[in-house]
Amino acid sequence: MAVLIPSSPGPGAVNPAYLDWGGVLRSPLGGADQKLNRLGDRFAIDVTMNTMASDDEAAAWVAALIKGKKEGAIFPWPQTIDVDGTGDGAVDGAGQAGTTLNIRGVTTGRKFKAGQMVSVVHGGRRYLHMLMAAGTASSAGKIALSIEPMMRVSYADGAVVEIDTPKIEGFTDGNSQGWSVDVARNVGLQFRITEAE
Repeated sequence: MAVLIPSSPGPGAVNPAYLDWGGVLRSPLGGADQKLNRLGDRFAIDVTMNTMASDDEAAAWVAALIKGKKEGAIFPWPQTIDVDGTGDGAVDGAGQAGTTLNIRGVTTGRKFKAGQMVSVVHGGRRYLHMLMAAGTASSAGKIALSIEPMMRVSYADGAVVEIDTPKIEGFTDGNSQGWSVDVARNVGLQFRITEAE
């Protein structure tokens, strides 16, 4: 089971990335370029932590990162925009596919912004998505969200949609300095999490 990376201290710097497994088909004879989209696009994030305040705190971080290499890691995705409202939602209907995610159970009139992140918990794993368009929840607390990347699995009806604190889940990679208590106390740990699916 994936380990939740500690939330304190907060990161000093983050560099998100969108991993696109498609490609552009270029004609060798000067024809129009075509974009080939493939299922499997996902996110990654490079994190540089602030230095740790104590050996105990540093050791807990090192342990979590090492466990994250073997079992997977969960890390809160830093929202870069203010998010309206509070509370999570739920997937509204099984069998959804593509780039429109229907959700329910949100506050009436809650506003969603282009560039906002949400994560869906399905089958014990989180899947991260970015909203491509703004929208407002209906009086029934429902909304159809335009998302990227497209859904990689068909989410179960009622699966939790984390809105307030979306999270990335995947495996950790560290830096060449290693994940030692000394590095954590004096330099700041560096790691990357790439979504596993």
